[in-house]
Amino acid sequence: MRRYWLPLYSSGRRQGLSNHDAEDATQEFLSGMINGNLLDSADPTKGRFRTYLLTAWKRFLIDQYRKQNSERRGGVVTMALNFEAGEQHWLALQSREPDPDRMFMRSWASSLLEEAKNRLRTDYNRRNRQTLFEELQSWLTQSPSASEYSQLGRQLNSSASTVKVALHRLRTRFGTLLREVVAETVNDPNDIDREINEMLHLLR
Repeated sequence: MRRYWLPLYSSGRRQGLSNHDAEDATQEFLSGMINGNLLDSADPTKGRFRTYLLTAWKRFLIDQYRKQNSERRGGVVTMALNFEAGEQHWLALQSREPDPDRMFMRSWASSLLEEAKNRLRTDYNRRNRQTLFEELQSWLTQSPSASEYSQLGRQLNSSASTVKVALHRLRTRFGTLLREVVAETVNDPNDIDREINEMLHLLR
């Protein structure tokens, strides 16, 4: 459930909740998902889990949370979630997406990409290639110009052609890790490519 809290929080903020209310709503909803029986009714044959989750979240906000008062603040926290980072995530997205449902989906896509990127960072750190990752990470989804390749080469004490090979390998590994992350969210492996294409479409 950890990969879904940011989309839930961002969607709640877009629907008008204050940051504190969105924090409480997210915690309470996830607690209900984990400790209740809501997940028991999730049927993978009837659609994607994230769509089911969004529907359940909207019902929760309407039927439960908005009927409760602020005295519920300070209740049981089910997960150690970094809501300060969550608020920054929301602020980065809110100016580009006015619709709460699309906010949820954009945040979902962004979260999965970030998870794959974090796995990539860990992979390169484990191989003592932190500097290479840090210099090239901003080029995962776009291509440098010839002059930018030369600049990267100087920064890495290497040639532009060597940087091109290194970036190609970085992107290839990133693609593999992204597929692994997305595979953990779908029931049918045949849906992986479709999910990735939709992610990229949402983030354009």
